[in-house]
Amino acid sequence: MGATTMDGWFELFVANAGEPIPPAALENLFQPFSRGMLRPSRQGVGLGLYISHEITEAHGGKLDVVSTPAETRFTFRMPLSL
Repeated sequence: MGATTMDGWFELFVANAGEPIPPAALENLFQPFSRGMLRPSRQGVGLGLYISHEITEAHGGKLDVVSTPAETRFTFRMPLSL
């Protein structure tokens, strides 16, 4: 996890290791009720990333994800002033 400000933007990222998110799942990751293939032990309705994305856009920001075999990283960026 890390955060920075630069060129009028605030950026926050969280990352973890593990299996990468499949490309097909990445296409719909920020859509409501989009959960992809999960293990039976995983719970939820698939709204968390959608809500995060909508809040980000409401603040003029952007929420991105990059998923590789090395890490999956979610990055939130928003302008420091609108």
